[in-house]
Amino acid sequence: MAKRENPVKEIREKQIKEAALMLFSEKGFHNTTITQIAEAADLGKGTIYWYWKSKEDLAFSLVSDMLQDFLTLIEEARDGEGTVIERFAGMVSKVADLYYEETDYLRLLWKFRVDRGYIFSEEYTEKVASYYVRMRKALEEMITEGIGNGELKEVDPRRSAFILLGIAEGLELEWLENEEELSMRDALLEVMGMVMAAFAK
Repeated sequence: MAKRENPVKEIREKQIKEAALMLFSEKGFHNTTITQIAEAADLGKGTIYWYWKSKEDLAFSLVSDMLQDFLTLIEEARDGEGTVIERFAGMVSKVADLYYEETDYLRLLWKFRVDRGYIFSEEYTEKVASYYVRMRKALEEMITEGIGNGELKEVDPRRSAFILLGIAEGLELEWLENEEELSMRDALLEVMGMVMAAFAK
């Protein structure tokens, strides 16, 4: 039997997340209260605690939603069909689209990353870090596959995965600060194409 969805629950979660995203972005994490989030979502304060145990838990859910979306694209590329270079190119295009779909989440993530140890407890900091570890691992596995089947040169897969993520994160910051002057899509496609051309045999 198919799992039954709960539309009311989904609608309320969306209301709360949108309100939290708006307030965290405008006022900052520490200057935002659960009461303010509830009021912005037009819900009772107690309703929020049905879904999240704390403000930190709610903030982490915003960050993890976006990180999970990026991780899913990388893991799907790793596990997909076709050559590694073809899968990588397709992944980069989808990632570029996702940047524009989740710009507000990305901006909030960078604010949190600047002061992550203060905003998030050790438990949540480790959870955030685990997404990046899994992204690097998936990229490393793709590169290893490409080396093994003769598509890519003999590069260090682990170091190369760090480089790829580092390039993407550097572009993220430049784009968020210069959105009107820089196309994240064009920049990402261009630089990743150059990197893969350098890696290719």
